[in-house]
Amino acid sequence: MKEVKLKVVFLGTSVFALPALKSLHGSEDIHLSLVISRPDRPSGRGRKLARPPVALLADELGIPLLQPEKLKEINNLLIEEAPDVMVSASYGGWLPKWFLGIAPLGVVNIHPSLLPKHRGAAPVIRTILEGDDSTGVCFMVTDEGWDTGDVLKTVRRRVSCSETAGELESALATEAADALPVVLREYSSGLLKPVPQKGDESYAEKVTPEEAVISWDKPAVDVLRMILAFNPVPGARTMNGSKMLKIYSAEISSLEGPPGEILETNPLVAGCGSGSIRLLEVQLQGKKRMNADEYVRGYRIERGAVLGEN
Repeated sequence: MKEVKLKVVFLGTSVFALPALKSLHGSEDIHLSLVISRPDRPSGRGRKLARPPVALLADELGIPLLQPEKLKEINNLLIEEAPDVMVSASYGGWLPKWFLGIAPLGVVNIHPSLLPKHRGAAPVIRTILEGDDSTGVCFMVTDEGWDTGDVLKTVRRRVSCSETAGELESALATEAADALPVVLREYSSGLLKPVPQKGDESYAEKVTPEEAVISWDKPAVDVLRMILAFNPVPGARTMNGSKMLKIYSAEISSLEGPPGEILETNPLVAGCGSGSIRLLEVQLQGKKRMNADEYVRGYRIERGAVLGEN
């Protein structure tokens, strides 16, 4: 007797959701019937309408796609669709109570942290900012709270001391995608049971532009964490004279000197509250990203200059 495929509706918007979408589409015992993403939004300097990464991939894979402003607009259609379960990953919108009850198995959310730690909008960035040495992905049955639902499965992972937020998020997205089909099969068959979250709770607030401004009086290890956490967005930043300088890559240096002061130009080293960092990749306002050697040669950076002042 042929096994009945699990009917799934997927919700996602950003790049983090792409591996999960591909995994569901490629699974032989899952029928991915519909993708829901956020509407196209103006983006960039020209403010042209840009499609979400998930919408682009859904089109490429030939999966039916909806992009409602409000989920209420597609209520009747979803009821007719009658999915067994819905899966969300970086959707970016609130899921109301009525929506959570449409599928018999509810909505399984992929969250990149060890819940209940780092609930909320920026778990990967907060993981690196706080210097966590481990993290993971939780498969959670969504409830009406902010990432408070019962957990089906946790996939754990070590965090490298040199890992950027972009690199860590990509790794977690891949690990989540690898585990997702098995999690759904075992959940639907009753082998996996949702269990309440346990441990110390914390909330990963959305990052503000002000948070990305480097405080050079902090220890070098904290400055480095900022640089890693805000790569690729929004980019850790400081002032170099009258222009903003984003720092995308750096490492701890053994030199000591006043906070923000350029201690050496070859290699390019800036002092911190304690210790210093060697700048590796930067971007001056209005210019392309470049390595620090190019920056020193092209803009005549001198010892004794102080970053953060204008």
